[in-house]
Amino acid sequence: MSEREEVERRWRLGEERLYPVATVRPDLYEAVIGIVRSLVDHLQSVPDIDALVVTYRTAVRDAELADAGVAVAEIPPEVDRDLVRDAAYQVRSRELRQRAAAERTETAIRRARAAGEPTVTIWSEGEQEMWPPYRRVEMSLASGRAVAVSTTMDPETMTPRFALEGLELDPETGEAAGADPIAPRREFTDPEEWRTAARELRRALLTT
Repeated sequence: MSEREEVERRWRLGEERLYPVATVRPDLYEAVIGIVRSLVDHLQSVPDIDALVVTYRTAVRDAELADAGVAVAEIPPEVDRDLVRDAAYQVRSRELRQRAAAERTETAIRRARAAGEPTVTIWSEGEQEMWPPYRRVEMSLASGRAVAVSTTMDPETMTPRFALEGLELDPETGEAAGADPIAPRREFTDPEEWRTAARELRRALLTT
């Protein structure tokens, strides 16, 4: 595990551990939420995950909280300051990932339009569609209709499981335009059946 991965793991665990403890007391929960939000706001100037990791490793916890406008001396003794700090960094890292993903999607859409392409892949994870984790979302630039295919590992059988669904997206941003899929999610164990169904759905949603 790299240094960055270890730090990110610590952030995730901090967030996971913090809120269950705080929710047993409404007043404590309110205090925790306020502190986390103040620190997240303080971290808005950090531009990316790498810089966030550097900031985390170099800043002094209580000084950082004070710089964020938190009255450190007034923090309830039951609040674990390390967990609060880790949770705030996890929130900010999530914001940065979401922003980066949105920027990548908008860039892909802009380039595909400039090239005169009818569709664009706005999300891709994994290199081999037959082996998890794999996910690809292809969208029509004209309508915003999209086809999402994915491969995950079935935890009971430890074999790949294939899925397919149709989505309604905003053709300018790639963001969800509707709460429900336009073609319900279907799962397959046979890869050839999955591929055939995916081709049919692409013809229905992406070429009309």
